[in-house]
Amino acid sequence: MTDSELLRHSRHALLDGFDEEGVERIRSSAVLIVGAGGLGCPAATYLATSGVGRIEWVDGDRVDATNLARQTLFSPQDIGQHKVVAGASALRRLNPSIEIVTHPINADEEFLDQRIPYADVVLDCTDRWAMRQLINARCIRHQKPLVSAAAIEWTGQLLSIIPSRPEHACYACVFDPDHTPDEHACGAYGVLAPLVGAMGCLQAAEAMKVLIGNREEARKSVHRPAQMLTMVDARTGSWQQVALRRNPACSVCSTRPS
Repeated sequence: MTDSELLRHSRHALLDGFDEEGVERIRSSAVLIVGAGGLGCPAATYLATSGVGRIEWVDGDRVDATNLARQTLFSPQDIGQHKVVAGASALRRLNPSIEIVTHPINADEEFLDQRIPYADVVLDCTDRWAMRQLINARCIRHQKPLVSAAAIEWTGQLLSIIPSRPEHACYACVFDPDHTPDEHACGAYGVLAPLVGAMGCLQAAEAMKVLIGNREEARKSVHRPAQMLTMVDARTGSWQQVALRRNPACSVCSTRPS
């Protein structure tokens, strides 16, 4: 690393369980981010500034005025541009040494099957039920870790799924794909801007934990923590975590080894 890179990563290298090896893992990793909105912007920001070696970013939307309160990589001058293109320009200013590949398209099954195998972790930063289920299914198919987050009105949720851990529930275990809820797009219901930012930051933190691996657990023989669904209520300031259990009859992941 150059002197400037050593300084950038110095605080991470001091962390217990992270250290210099963890820094190198981050720098050599590849992340696929699906969605460049209120979740994708903060998640991409912290992954980029933390030195993730390669970020692939996919979203077909363009910046509009309603995005500016919560999608903080964009300015009024970006209105009309593709979000991933404008966002990548901002990220390169924050960290010129990382590689950012943009896909200004809407992700579909073919795209996910092409790109997920090259990612070390996938971030679901979308706001559509069907897309969340599709991303989960393709990550399970390709055995790639997934970090999913959501935010609507005053509430947020966060879930990390590591398919190589046979005890981990997938998204479909928790949210049955056969019971489609009413769409809750933030354009119809509203969403608190700082909450979306907080959930995106938590996604980045979870992704980095996946990328540096479980060396500390192995070294100290620490039991793996239970898989948790984290729910945040910004109105009351409360956090709740629910331990998950894999559904052996899940239509998506039931063929995985138990």
